[in-house]
Amino acid sequence: MVYGLILFFLAVACSEKPLPPLAIQVIPARLASDARGPQYADWDTVRFSGGTRTKAATYLVAPEPLFTEWNIIAFKTASQNDSSYVVAARLNAHAKRIMQDFSADPSRLKDPLGLKIGDRWVNFLPLLSPFRDRIQLYGFTAAEVELLQHDLDNR
Repeated sequence: MVYGLILFFLAVACSEKPLPPLAIQVIPARLASDARGPQYADWDTVRFSGGTRTKAATYLVAPEPLFTEWNIIAFKTASQNDSSYVVAARLNAHAKRIMQDFSADPSRLKDPLGLKIGDRWVNFLPLLSPFRDRIQLYGFTAAEVELLQHDLDNR
């Protein structure tokens, strides 16, 4: 009897499909019309169709992100009028240092940062002020918020 219960619980536990990890990248970007010079030669071109906070445009995005989902150590959410969510993310010390160095140059504060969730470009918004310890990331779906929480809980 006991062995049967153990086998039953093992079968149930093993039959659950693991949730796929959520890939989040925050990447420096420039409007294609403003990106002149050899420093942009290895940047990728993104044709963004627009969203609730960003107009449609063509951007160049850096080859490496400033931070990813692995740098998010905690977050809070708030729902938006368009049924999306904003994630107020707290970053680990490494990403915090990178973002503080990035935002220390005032010329970068108005440059857009591309937010990519999975394969979807969500928006291109500027930082506007020097980074402290949290960043607001706009445009998450309810399912993406759930996956992010699951990822944080199971690291």
